[in-house]
Amino acid sequence: MSHVNKTIAGRYVLKDLIGQGGMADVYLADDKILKRTVAVKIMRSSLTGDPVYVTRFHREASAAAALSHKNIVEIYDVGDEEDDYYIVMEYVPGQTLKELIRKRGALHFVEAVDIMRQVVSATAKAHSMGIVHRDLKPQNIMVTDSGVVKIGDFGIASIQSLSQVTQTDTIMGSLHYLAPEIARGEKATSQSDIYALGIVFYELLRGEVPFNGESPVNIALKHMRDDIPSVRTFNPSIPQSVENIIIKATAKNIQDRYQYANDMLEDLMTCLTRDNEEKLVFDYHDGEESATIVAEEKDFFTQTQMRPTPIEEEVEEVKKTIDKKKIAIIGGCVAGALLIFLLIYFIFLKPADTIKLRDVRNMTKEEAITILTDEGFKVDDVVKQEVSDDVEEGRVITTDPAPLTAVKKGDTIVLTVSSGTYVVIEDYTGKDFETVAKNLEELGLNVKKEEEISDTVDKGKIISQSLDSGEKLKPDEAKSTTITLTVSKGYESTVPNVYGQDITTAKDILEKAGFKVTLKVLTPPTTAAEIQTMKINVVQSQSIKAFTVVYKKNQEIILEYYDHKPDLPADNPTTPGTDEPNNSGNDSGTTTNPTN
Repeated sequence: MSHVNKTIAGRYVLKDLIGQGGMADVYLADDKILKRTVAVKIMRSSLTGDPVYVTRFHREASAAAALSHKNIVEIYDVGDEEDDYYIVMEYVPGQTLKELIRKRGALHFVEAVDIMRQVVSATAKAHSMGIVHRDLKPQNIMVTDSGVVKIGDFGIASIQSLSQVTQTDTIMGSLHYLAPEIARGEKATSQSDIYALGIVFYELLRGEVPFNGESPVNIALKHMRDDIPSVRTFNPSIPQSVENIIIKATAKNIQDRYQYANDMLEDLMTCLTRDNEEKLVFDYHDGEESATIVAEEKDFFTQTQMRPTPIEEEVEEVKKTIDKKKIAIIGGCVAGALLIFLLIYFIFLKPADTIKLRDVRNMTKEEAITILTDEGFKVDDVVKQEVSDDVEEGRVITTDPAPLTAVKKGDTIVLTVSSGTYVVIEDYTGKDFETVAKNLEELGLNVKKEEEISDTVDKGKIISQSLDSGEKLKPDEAKSTTITLTVSKGYESTVPNVYGQDITTAKDILEKAGFKVTLKVLTPPTTAAEIQTMKINVVQSQSIKAFTVVYKKNQEIILEYYDHKPDLPADNPTTPGTDEPNNSGNDSGTTTNPTN
């Protein structure tokens, strides 16, 4: 049942279904009181009558709410309303680590180390508070567009003080990341989380999990008996110090494995600086067991008491006469191995029509539904909508179960369909405004133009932008988003009027205005009248007229001036109007010739 447009607790307005899991659905919601976007996880109505699932759901809230760490999804509120059990949590825009790996394949080891540092730091915080996640996998790890990693989904987390439903969760974790001891039936510990972290690290560097198989039991057996393949065989550029972290984190024997997540974090912090490190190899001495302890019946069944198997009765009889410890180990190994094989076989491998799920990615929703229905599957009426980086609107991004996995005819398939591709803001600086504006308007954005004089950017080219390069916008967000582009008007300057000013002052004025000034000394006049009226060191003319607009910086302007007065001609030795001879070449008070 869809809860879209429903209001929870009088404040959380559910908008879109953004995720589905085995226990609950996750909705994007608006918090009307705090005016922020949140994610609301609501338990599926089919499970609300089961006290075990209700307890597990509340346990997730208790586990996550007790944690405060930048790399753990924050819990804001929990409660129940009209049999709807809900958890309100931080909304993390971005994608899961699994989606990132699916799109990009193997990551560069530097990026993978950075991601693992964040994941392991958060895990160490949880372990320090007695919380074991028990389902660490890329599907439960979010990566924001800015590269921040956040762990979520504490749905099967184990808290030491909450032991009442631990046994029913023994093998709840995903098989591809399941530690050998859990596959054998032992209780999950912090070292089980460390094993899962090692597998996640391997997947980041390799682009796929180390063990795949046609059946769950096949995968579980590989985790128990096979060595993790070397990532350096796939990519020799990966430092040995990096691979050694995977080797130690995924050691079959927990004595060889990292004892604490903080130990693994310390190695991650220094691995890129440790050169020429030898490959880590564990030595097993004669007679040494690799910590193989087989599951007992109580690890799988908690509702009824099982009678001892005939092998166990025989063990009890023999215990009186021979070495109890050896017989217990042998009997437990045989009985437990047989039990876990039969259990997994009849639960997961019971004969059925299993086929590989058709890959319907990039098909239209209608095409995918037709094909899947024709092949005998049911398609869930609830279609998950997601914005995609590269899948067109209305086409299938993925399916649950994933494409090409083994499924049974009649199974229900959930489609994830693209609601459109992100509008990705590019770096528009230096590009032609008219071209960029047209493209952005076609994508739905509002474009605002601001002009600015620039002596470095050509006219009509973009100087700066209000939205950062790489920013992603959902299609509906783009329609209400305005991007401001600052565009160059080119260089523009008006020539000042310096006519009649002191030559040094005029030169300074023009240079400050961005002009290149050249001084030119004029040849003095020869007539007495002109000599009498001429001015020394004063601008007589400028090569570009005053108030002219120029569009080039450092435009040259030539200033012409006289630097001295010549002697009066011999036929007019006196200054007009006086009887005194003119025996001076310069007017009184004239300035010294300026230096060009």
